[in-house]
Amino acid sequence: ICVVIRGVVKAMRIDDQTNDGDDSSDIEGLQPGYQRLTDEQWSWIKHIVHSEEGPRRGRPRTDIRTIVDAALYKTRTGITWRELPAEFGSWQTALRRHRQLVASSQWDEITRTLAERDLPQ
Repeated sequence: ICVVIRGVVKAMRIDDQTNDGDDSSDIEGLQPGYQRLTDEQWSWIKHIVHSEEGPRRGRPRTDIRTIVDAALYKTRTGITWRELPAEFGSWQTALRRHRQLVASSQWDEITRTLAERDLPQ
């Protein structure tokens, strides 16, 4: 949430802490207890996602592993895309690429594979 006080824009977090933009250590990070994808988990699903090969113009693409991690984080924590922590890059990019994964049925396969492999033995 952004609030304008005496002409100065301050970002307000939901927990009412403010960030004047001068201290990057105040930026909200990952929620406690959240584990990013391990290398082992990534090895189970990396063959599912199709990466675009070859040269391209413009900005370098956000790594697909980061996109998958961002979507899993959003799903597990229940946040909105706009609340996605900066560690995952642009929330707009994450949302767009997640929609592409859903449209191609890759997202269903990713979540199914992770659910099957993560079951306690």
